[in-house]
Amino acid sequence: MRKIIIAAALCVSSILGMAEDTIAVVDMDRLFGEYNKTKIVDANLKKQVEIFKKYAEELNESLVKLQQEFRDLRDASQNIAVSDVERENKRLSAQDKARQIKEKEAELKSYSIEKQDQLKAKYAEMRTSLLEEIKAVIERKAVEKGYLAVFDTSGKTLNDMSSVIFNKKEIDITEAILEEINGSEKKAEPEKPDQKDKYPNP
Repeated sequence: MRKIIIAAALCVSSILGMAEDTIAVVDMDRLFGEYNKTKIVDANLKKQVEIFKKYAEELNESLVKLQQEFRDLRDASQNIAVSDVERENKRLSAQDKARQIKEKEAELKSYSIEKQDQLKAKYAEMRTSLLEEIKAVIERKAVEKGYLAVFDTSGKTLNDMSSVIFNKKEIDITEAILEEINGSEKKAEPEKPDQKDKYPNP
């Protein structure tokens, strides 16, 4: 009986030893954040945001101008020092200016929503693409090293804890993957912001 227990213990020990050599972990948050391409994408998106922001400011300036013109016409339409005909003309002009204000407000709101959605969609697309690239490198490394599985330590459980409670430092291949994805990646030039994707000047 004792021999059977010893044999079983040796078997379990052997399995655990093999598992340690064939399981690895990575920190996907770090890999994504420190990937050279991620930094380039972030820089490109920031430039695009600045272009959208600048045009939104131009629309807002145009709106402020219309609002001031409306107030001037409204005040003029109530000026008893001028003729009834002139006051009526100012009143009609004020009504037309009020219509222009509503149109400009709608344009500004539509533009803001459209560009926010566009940026979110572009970021999601690029994030998915970059994560797939990182995943491909991890999979290649796993095949080369004979890993049975690679776990992501940045994942969280429902208890807001890391999905990997504990791992030995030796099986963390984050640094190796990071060196590979950045070492083999040629320094790319940031894309030029899309300046055509604008509305005509207000």
